[in-house]
Parts: sequence; structure tokens; C-alpha cells
Amino acid sequence: MFNDVRLALRRCAQSRGFTSVAVLTLAVGIGSATAMFTSLRALVVHPFDYPASDRLVHVWSGDRWPLSPADFRDLREQSTSFRSFGVYQPGSTNIGGDAARAVASVSCTSDVLEAFGVRPKLGRLFTPADEAPGAEWVVVIGHGLWQESFGGDPDLVGRSIRLNGGPATVIGVMPEGFEFAGPWVRTQDIQLWTTRRFDEEEWQRRDSHYLCALARLKDGVTIEAANAEIKVIGTQLTRLHPNTNTFKHFLVRSLRWEMTRDVGARVWMLFGAVGMVLLVACANIASMLLARSAARQSEFGVRVALGATRGALVRLALAESFVLALGGLFVGLLFAFGGVGVLRAIAPASEARKAAMTVDLTVLGFAVVAMLFTALIAGLPAVLATVRTSVAGVMREDSRGSVGSRSRHRMLRSLVVAQIAVAFVLANGAAIFSVGYFKLLEDNQSLATEYVLSSRINLLGDRYEEDETRVRLWNELVARVAALPGVTHAGITSKLPLEGGSNTSALVNDEVYDPAQRRTNVERSSVTSDYFATMGMRLLQGRNLTEADDMTKDGHLGVVVSRAMVEKVWSDKDPIGQIFRANQPSDPWYTATVVGVVEDVRQWGASQPAQPEMYTTPPRHWGRSMHLVVRSTRPAAFLTPLVTRELAAVDGELALQNTRTLAAVVRDATQGERAVAGLVNFFMATALGLVAVGLYGTLSYHMQQRTREIGVRMSLGAVEGDILRLVFRQGARWVAWGVCIGVAGTFGLSGVVKGLVYGTEGVPYHLLAPALVVVGAAALAACWLPARRASRIDPLVALRSD
Repeated sequence: MFNDVRLALRRCAQSRGFTSVAVLTLAVGIGSATAMFTSLRALVVHPFDYPASDRLVHVWSGDRWPLSPADFRDLREQSTSFRSFGVYQPGSTNIGGDAARAVASVSCTSDVLEAFGVRPKLGRLFTPADEAPGAEWVVVIGHGLWQESFGGDPDLVGRSIRLNGGPATVIGVMPEGFEFAGPWVRTQDIQLWTTRRFDEEEWQRRDSHYLCALARLKDGVTIEAANAEIKVIGTQLTRLHPNTNTFKHFLVRSLRWEMTRDVGARVWMLFGAVGMVLLVACANIASMLLARSAARQSEFGVRVALGATRGALVRLALAESFVLALGGLFVGLLFAFGGVGVLRAIAPASEARKAAMTVDLTVLGFAVVAMLFTALIAGLPAVLATVRTSVAGVMREDSRGSVGSRSRHRMLRSLVVAQIAVAFVLANGAAIFSVGYFKLLEDNQSLATEYVLSSRINLLGDRYEEDETRVRLWNELVARVAALPGVTHAGITSKLPLEGGSNTSALVNDEVYDPAQRRTNVERSSVTSDYFATMGMRLLQGRNLTEADDMTKDGHLGVVVSRAMVEKVWSDKDPIGQIFRANQPSDPWYTATVVGVVEDVRQWGASQPAQPEMYTTPPRHWGRSMHLVVRSTRPAAFLTPLVTRELAAVDGELALQNTRTLAAVVRDATQGERAVAGLVNFFMATALGLVAVGLYGTLSYHMQQRTREIGVRMSLGAVEGDILRLVFRQGARWVAWGVCIGVAGTFGLSGVVKGLVYGTEGVPYHLLAPALVVVGAAALAACWLPARRASRIDPLVALRSD
């Protein structure tokens, strides 16, 4: 085998042009697959690194429906399946000091951090005593925050820091690399944890759902057993509390499943696409090696005549593909490092998951396996042709003046057709994902403006406990910002579009309370009257909100509703003046009168349809966490330092968080679709390039084998155009066969991507033509040079060629 490899190295060195093209071709396939494997491993196969991570689960009231405080307490007290069972809420915390800043944080019960099974680098984690009313306010901070804000001070534990305008004692520092994984904090880098405390009034809430529950199973307890127990307890709670629990379906799901359910299908699909690119690269090199093996038939015949076994011929043929694949591995690893950097930049993932996308020993092992796979697949056709070598067969072919064979030509044609088919499928995939992405942008175009700036501000701590204090700050801040040069409108809102929200069940059209009936679910936003003008939301009917629409003591208020609510509830009525109320048996907490209708905006992501929504204005009791929105006469990014200055003038311990334009909000909401469309287009372009190279090489070889025939044709009167048509006709037949197979593959692709592409159902027949044009253009370019070369053959030289 060593001698075979040495001979293969010598042959590769003698054909440097061929070797360079082959190595680069395989490097593209191996490098792309290796880079994509890092994403698959970091996001799907191994999405976090906790001790016994398969024991971590989430508990829900329904499909990603959070728990209420009362349900959580009942489930925790009655269940026996969990070693740790806690709840948390993501948010942000203001860190005071010379330069106030807001950091992503989590408020959690003591069992949450304990459930992860990761010990702190310094200090301790929360205990139940930290949750008790009146206990000292304590915090645990992340390693990154410890380094950035506190200089990695080893004596920080036990010291007091300023959080939300008040003192808090640091009791622990998490180790470097710790990631707080959860479906509600998927792309956030949580760096601070505070204790979640409940008073008795909150413990009684059963119809408010805002707690995400994390638990660790006891040893020996399966997820199925825990799920069955929770369902039994849930059934008992429904019997005891039918007014609030009738439609709850408690369930237990693994944390791994929750973290991969949204991204897993997309990443696996992309991995399949890069696998197709790798197959195209293999087929490309296989056709090159098969053509090269034709010139070695005489050599193989001599070896057989001298006693070489078929095994020796197989080793000789595979040695060349192995050497090329090995070169592709080394160059491909360089491509993989660059590809990982690109994937980190575009992946909608947390910093911890991006950091996990790295080329380590496991990834190197995958790359080696990919190299061996390519060596085998790329060398297989040449091996099949080689094992059929016989002395008599070589002598017959030499007597005819040919070094080709029908079987070899059939394999070459099959390889080219397969490459074209795969490229056609990828071209359709690229078209499908691109059209879906641009349609998604189009459907959210009304929000995507650079002229509106948004920023979240949190008024936390004891200083803002009273409504009057919060109202005074919001009013002063909005007035100061509205007075800035270039600002035309400014307002506040409890939530931004596309980023989720809060909702309430409503009784409409004189409906009466019935716990067995599902009622209309209505999204709820608190806004100032200038909010709609700031966001560019048109008022369709009625009037805007005013202070007179604030909720009265008996719960009556005026609301503006969305077009979606009108279409769902009052499609045949004038919505102005319609009344609806909270879905409660008595004393509803609100009774709303419609005073206006505005255009829809989407709430739960860019791809989800707009839900019915009501907008209220509570000028006398604004909440603690709000979003400031500002419209200017020019791109609003310039306002960030000005708004920061005005906020500092109002309260120096408050900080802006997640400041960006609405266009950036839309970009963030469509980041996943943009990444998938971009990668599929890259894979398609790569495959087309490889197909063009493969088609060019195969046609060149094919025309070389027909040199004498072309000379005869030209001697008998064929002109340049006739030879061009001959070559293009040959290429067109291969393209036609490849496209026919590719159409069948596209039908299969449509089933795979169904549900992954926005606005696409079934086979998009209108995209077949553009894909055909793209593949046809690549094939035309590949055919041109061999055709021109064949048309300029000198008949006298051709007739003497063999």
C-alpha cells in the first residue's frame, strides 16, 4: 500500500493543474461539511454542557404555556419525580456606578440554579432562606460580568453592589463558560441572577401565567413517568379549579428538546444541503479520476499480464483518490475555520452556543471520516472500471485506436447527470428559501424603518414602588426626548412588535362566562397616545387614545383595537362603541369600549400572523419595564447618545437596554430565516460551480475521445456551427436528464422543507423555471469552451491522432 501511495503522489505531482483543481474541489466539500458539523453539534446534538443533562426538564401548563404561581406551588408540593423544581422569569437589571448599565438577568427560585448541577466558581448559590420575605437581597453573577464590571475581584463575594438603585450582596460567581439555557432566553447571555420572592397574594394567582418552570428528575425517574405524574396532578387541579384550569394540559418535556425544537429541523436541513455539496464534489472528482484511468488502461493491462491481482489494481486506483482526499482535508480545514467564523456571525444563538462552534478533536474526527468517505466515493467508479481490466480487452481497444469504453462513458454520463440533478434540487431550494425570506420582509415592511429608535428601560427597586414616581419619570423622560432636535414623535409602550407579549381572554358580543368554552384571546399593550404616530401605525377608524380612556375604579376603559380583532369579532358590525370584558365569572378586571381601530402589527415573531390586540393608555399607573420609541426626521441611530444623556439627567442609575432601530428589530426577528436562505444560496452556488467544472471536464474528455470522428465530419463538409451544435446537443441531453431527475428530487424537497419556509405550501411550480435557467446558464458556460475547442480541430491532425 505504501508503494501505491508513493506512486499516486508522483502522479499527482506530475499533473499539478489536475491536482490543484481536485484538491480545491474536495476542500470545498470537506470544509463546508466540517464547518456545518460544528453548528449541528453546538445547536442540536450537544446544545449545552451540564452534568447528567438528560435529567433536566421543563414543566408547562400546555405547549410552552407557562405556569401560574398557584399551579407551581401545587405541582411542587404534590409531585415526587423531581430532585429540584423551580421557576424563573427573564428580565434585566440596572447596575449602578460611574456608568450605569443594564444586563440581561433572571429572577429565580433557589431550585433553578441548583437544578443545573454546576457549582459556582466563588461563593454559593441561592437557598430557600434567600427567598423568604424580608431576607437580605442577594445576587449571583456570571463570570463575564465579574470580569468586565468588577475586574475579576476574588474578594467580591460578600460585598454589596448597587442594583436597581439599592444595595445587593454578591453571594456567588458562576464559572467561566456557564450558560443559562432555556426556551425563553435562547439568544441572551444571562449574567446575573436574583431571588424570586412571592407574597401570599401572588401565591393565590391561578389565572396569570408567567413562570417558566425548570426541574431535575430524581435518579431512576424517566421523563415519561414524570409526565404521567404531572398529568394526574393536573387533572386533580382541574376538578378543584374548573374556572381557571379547564384548558390546561400540564406536561413535562426535556430541556434538550425544548432548546432544539425550533432550530433542529433547520440545522439538519442545512447539514443535508452541505452533504449534497459534498456528494457533488465526490462525483466531480470521480469523473476526473475515471477519465484519467482510461489513459492507464494499457498500464493496467501490462500489470495484469505480469500477474497483478485485482486487489492490487483496486489499491492502486484508490491510492490516488486517497491522496487527493488527504490534500482536500488539509485545505478543507482552513476553509472550515473560516466557515465557522461566518456561522458564528450569522447564527441566531447565544454567545455560549457560538463559542461552542469550534474545531476541536471531535470535529477533526468528523473531518477525517468525511475525508475517508470522499476518498472511497470519488475512487469507486475508477475502481469499478479498473477491476474489469483484462489483457484481451486492452488489446482490442488498442487495435481500434481508442482508450475509452462504453461502460466508462456510461459511468461518466451518470456522474454528470447526478451532479446536475443535485444542483437543480439545490437551486430550487435556494429559490424557495429566498422567496420565503423576501416575502417575510415584505410582510413586515411597515415596521422596518431606520427612522424609529427603540430602547427598553427598567424602573426597578424600591424607589419606583409607587405609581406616582414612575409616572413622573416617564412623563419627564418622554418630554425631554420629544424636545430633542430632529425628533417628531416620542412615546412609550409595554412591548415591541415581533417580540412576544401578554394576552387576556375576552368575552365579546354579549358572551357569558363559561369555563368549558374557549373565548377570544386578545393581546394587550399599554401605550401613550403618540405611540401610533411614532410607529407609523395608521388609524383606520375612530379616534386615538386620550387620558380620558384610562381605567376607572370600576374597571371601565377606552381601547383602540387592531384590524385583526375587528375581522375576527366584528366583521359584520361597526367596531366603534363595541364593548368587551375580561373572561371572568364576576367582577371582571376590565370592561373595554372600542374608540378606534389601527393597522395590525405582528406580535409573536415575524412569521406568525397578527393576533387580535387591544391598546390601552394608563397615564396614572405606568409599569416598571417599558420601551421608549422615538421617531426622527433622519436615521435615528444618531439619537442614542442624546437619549442616554436625557435619561442620565432624569436618573443617573438607569440605563438603556437593547437600543436599536425598528429596522434592526425586524432584522433580529428574521435572523434565522436570513441565515438559512444565505447558506442555502451559498451551497447552491458552490454546487453549480462544481457542476460546471465537472461538466466541462467530462465534455472535454468526451470530445477528445471523438476527435477522429470530428475530423471525419469536418472532412465530409461539416462546418464550425455543426460541431458547436454537436457538442451543445450532447451537453443538453445530459442537462435534460439531470433536470428531469432533479424535478423529482424537488418534489421530495418540498415535503422536507414544508413548515420551514415562510409562505410556502407544496411544490412551488413557478420556481422551477428560474432554477432551470440558473442550472442551464452554468451548463452553457461549461459547454462553451469544449465546443469552441472541438470546432477548431484541424481535420488532418484529427485523422492522424490515433
